[in-house]
Amino acid sequence: MKKSLIYILSIIFSIVLCSQVKARVTGVCSNCHTMHNSQGGAPMAFQINAGYTGYISAVSPNPQLLLTGCVGCHTALGGSTWKDPVTGAPIVYNTGAPTSCLAGGNFYWVANGADAKGHNVSGIASQDEAITTAEGAPGGSGCGGGSCHDTLALVTTTGLLVAPGGCQGCHLNVMHHANDGTGTKYVDSAVKGWYRFLSGHMTANNSGVKGIEDRDWGYNDSSSEHNEYLGVAVDKTGSTSLTNGSMTAFCCGCHGDFHTEQDSSGIWIRHPSDTVILNSGEYSNAFGADGSGYGIYNPDIPVARPSPQTTDPNLVYIGTDMVMCLSCHRPHGSPYYKMLRWNYDSTSLTTALEGCNVCHASKN
Repeated sequence: MKKSLIYILSIIFSIVLCSQVKARVTGVCSNCHTMHNSQGGAPMAFQINAGYTGYISAVSPNPQLLLTGCVGCHTALGGSTWKDPVTGAPIVYNTGAPTSCLAGGNFYWVANGADAKGHNVSGIASQDEAITTAEGAPGGSGCGGGSCHDTLALVTTTGLLVAPGGCQGCHLNVMHHANDGTGTKYVDSAVKGWYRFLSGHMTANNSGVKGIEDRDWGYNDSSSEHNEYLGVAVDKTGSTSLTNGSMTAFCCGCHGDFHTEQDSSGIWIRHPSDTVILNSGEYSNAFGADGSGYGIYNPDIPVARPSPQTTDPNLVYIGTDMVMCLSCHRPHGSPYYKMLRWNYDSTSLTTALEGCNVCHASKN
């Protein structure tokens, strides 16, 4: 009787555990994994073909028994799909012009030769023709040895600091079975995979981005449902700390020079990041605040917050919340120059400034 009870309890525990594991990645294990990379004498592993029109077999098995890699899982042939219908994986690269983008944007434009409209990532786009490996990322110097700081278009396993490159040049601490994308859970540690698996290799996986992950990656975002980002106000004459948990700090890992925002005399030389939106002057009406100190959150121009887990997602707190890198840029790519969220390069002044005027409201 005792053995039967233990057996029944173990089955119940297994069912509960599996349901928790599948809360992040849905479906059966075989949707993503293959035990022997063989079925009927043919390889099970696959990759996207060179023309991005279909899939081809990959004879060599993949690590973790995966059917394919990052690009294979997060790519859709065509332009309308935003989530894989089988695995539920978010689509960050559509081979046809996407009708809408997730919060991070889409690699479609950089893959089609517009280097200035996205990050050049291995398996999607070749190295940016305007930037040499020796130069490294814009706003930063390369670490050498083909690291991610030189270009994400290369994958490397050598060098003083081992940098995977490609997608994992940024998404280092991948934990697809972590149940974090609930829309309310604050993700703030390596145990949870960090926010969107974004962590740095300088301190292994012990530093990363903190925030709250929108459950559909920003596909149906609104003033009440969107990603939440940590912001930490920092010294404007020096570089942002790489380990403070903010999205700006993570971007600073490659683009550090962009975050020296003032010269030694305090004169602005670059647009600020992780800087508080002042509740005065041209900013007092930011996000439609009308001098009240509270604006309506605009997911097209996201802000960073000192305490995202305790703030009302519907509001922007003028005088507390901050402008950050992602307030203006989409990290994967966008249809606009410099991966911007709006057409800053437009000949129409209204169009060119439509994002700027959200904060610089009195200049509208």
